[in-house]
Amino acid sequence: MPFAPFVGVNHHGQSMLFGCGLVSLEDTETYVWLFKSWLECMDGHAPKAIITDQCRVIQGAVARVFPDSLHRLCLWHIMKKVPEKLGKLNQYKAIKKTLKSLVYESIQSQEFEDGWSQMIKEYALDKNNWLCSLFDDRKRWVPLYVKVIFWAGMSTIQRSEGMNAFFDDYVNSKTSLRQFVEQYDNALKSKIEKETKADFDSLNASYKLMTGFHFEKQFQASYTNAMFKLVQIELQCMLFCNHSLLKTQGTISTFNVTNILRGKRGELKRKVVYTVSFDEVGCDIQCSCHSFEFRGIVCKHMMKILIEKDVKEIPSCYILSRWRKDLKHRHYHVINCYEDLKSGGQAKQFEQLCSSFYEVAHIANSQEKYDYLLRCIASEKEKLSDDSSWGVNTNTNTISKDNNIVSEPKKLLLPPAQVRSKGRPPTKRNESKIEQITKKKRKTNVHEANGISSVNDNTHKRGCDFDLNH
Repeated sequence: MPFAPFVGVNHHGQSMLFGCGLVSLEDTETYVWLFKSWLECMDGHAPKAIITDQCRVIQGAVARVFPDSLHRLCLWHIMKKVPEKLGKLNQYKAIKKTLKSLVYESIQSQEFEDGWSQMIKEYALDKNNWLCSLFDDRKRWVPLYVKVIFWAGMSTIQRSEGMNAFFDDYVNSKTSLRQFVEQYDNALKSKIEKETKADFDSLNASYKLMTGFHFEKQFQASYTNAMFKLVQIELQCMLFCNHSLLKTQGTISTFNVTNILRGKRGELKRKVVYTVSFDEVGCDIQCSCHSFEFRGIVCKHMMKILIEKDVKEIPSCYILSRWRKDLKHRHYHVINCYEDLKSGGQAKQFEQLCSSFYEVAHIANSQEKYDYLLRCIASEKEKLSDDSSWGVNTNTNTISKDNNIVSEPKKLLLPPAQVRSKGRPPTKRNESKIEQITKKKRKTNVHEANGISSVNDNTHKRGCDFDLNH
């Protein structure tokens, strides 16, 4: 059965599984059912953005179920089809080179569209339906058009493909449905264990600073290790950037930043010029590469100008909470099927509260009750949000809120638990007559070796006396 995973990115840049489905058919109605079922599991929260492969059936289902979500097509799947769709053309190699250059290297939309028209005309591709459809959908897959939106750095469904490969370690074509559910839970456990370990590592250690710039320290203190490493990579790449002042208008300065791209062996490939604007008021900075909008990481071109302007501390808007290491995400409170329900007190409390809220929501079945409940929730939410006014008196075992005492059940002091003594516990097993005789004889032999004899044994007593008198 086709396996359809819903995959995202956590704050460590790791692939995160939101859910999955097994479908019997791959038609529009089946995908509509799949998306609606997943949306119901997600409490009706549709994704802000979704990436799928180039399939008209899936595109139709996404438009019906997620009309407000940004939908883009997988770049990798499209470029993978180039040999299949264009491989039989006489000038295939030249066409492929031109197409890749337009897709990956275009900076302005007019540059891409003019280059595309020239390619179609030069190689007589105006009757190629596949290329025509790609141009019509260009705003859904060409990096130039989609990079102005936050995608957490994703441009393909490679993470979904990677998730399929990840599940290959747990299931195969012979796995039954029951085994699949069990193995799915094991796979989830493995994923969450990796995320928990990454959380621990980020909170207790970090990469060393490469420079003395204060904004690098800001990212080190705020971001997870994986995201901070990406920041340091941008700092390294900044060495290959040159800048020059283009114009100054009031408090806004505009710079040209030339990015020198080099190959794996260090050879010069090409030079790309980006425009960076910097406003002295509010330290607002923008770059035409739109890497910050796309990935949420300050790009090397922006860093170049921040250093030029001697900016000591960048505004908090450039440090996304999306990548912070000190935030607790909501899915941490979920009790998983593999988790011991007796442990994880915080998760149990969270589940109990949600259950109580759910019951109260059903009771509020009239407009008057609904309005009253919303007012109560808003009032209590404001009180609970003010952590500074809450305190605990350890002497009286009470909780105070704005000097108002709230009783808390007294804790029962239990006697200390009995501790097992060290060493081997004494045995209470009944010994046989043979064991008793054998043990007595062994003890007698030991005593003889030490010059001691039994009082009841006269022969040994006389020998012992002799030795002593001697």
